[in-house]
Amino acid sequence: MRSPWNSRNRTQEIMQIISVPTVFTCKTPTAGWINLAQIRQVIEDEDEKVIVVTWHNGDTQVFYGENAVAIVSSFTQAQRCFNNYLRHNRRSL
Repeated sequence: MRSPWNSRNRTQEIMQIISVPTVFTCKTPTAGWINLAQIRQVIEDEDEKVIVVTWHNGDTQVFYGENAVAIVSSFTQAQRCFNNYLRHNRRSL
């Protein structure tokens, strides 16, 4: 009987669990916690304080008022942090 932990099977198992989901959380006043990393697109109407979020799976959701403001603010802050990270970690060629 062959061991399930031979080098070939172990390598295959390790390669299958490499993918790790990213989480950038945002606490909204009434809609709970959301993961900004699952957002594909945000369409904002500043005058009405309304945003339409398109999720990674193609579904859309509308957020109003303070929820919309919280999401846009968190999204902008995460984008700023990411841009700073890229700027500081850029490798010269």
